[in-house]
Amino acid sequence: MKGKAKLYDTLANGKVALIDFFSPPCFIGEMELVDENQTAFSVQAIEDCWCLALSRQDCQKRLLEDALFLQKLCIYFAHKNYRNIKASTQNQGFPLSQRLAAFILLTQNEGTYREKHTQVAEYLGVSYRHLLFVIAQFVEDGYLKKIKKGYLILDVHKLTQLAAEVKA
Repeated sequence: MKGKAKLYDTLANGKVALIDFFSPPCFIGEMELVDENQTAFSVQAIEDCWCLALSRQDCQKRLLEDALFLQKLCIYFAHKNYRNIKASTQNQGFPLSQRLAAFILLTQNEGTYREKHTQVAEYLGVSYRHLLFVIAQFVEDGYLKKIKKGYLILDVHKLTQLAAEVKA
């Protein structure tokens, strides 16, 4: 209902893979509601979140028999699928600087960017080295400032300009 969160999975080799990001209004756990055999992913708040939690045990049968709820859920799945296709296409069609600017704006909390470089590089489909090069360029250009726990965003306007085409 309020806030931002990220969805991730811990792989068998111990690596953590970013999968998706949530912002309201959204469902979390909709796939597990529909398919109990679905392996649940982990969710972490990026900023303070307000969620309405429903017990699957108490609500699952009634929700899955409700035609209006199922219609809304199907529309939600379609939008989510479209968003994932669009993100995949953007990863192929835009330079890293533009995609990283959009990613920083999405994941920042109170003007600070704190994501792990290895996870971001994998999520954006680039090498760790390339990611570090572009972040260093952002620092040099005055968009970001390195601080102890991440990066302070100094120029939101410039990052927004860079990210504008990606978000269109």
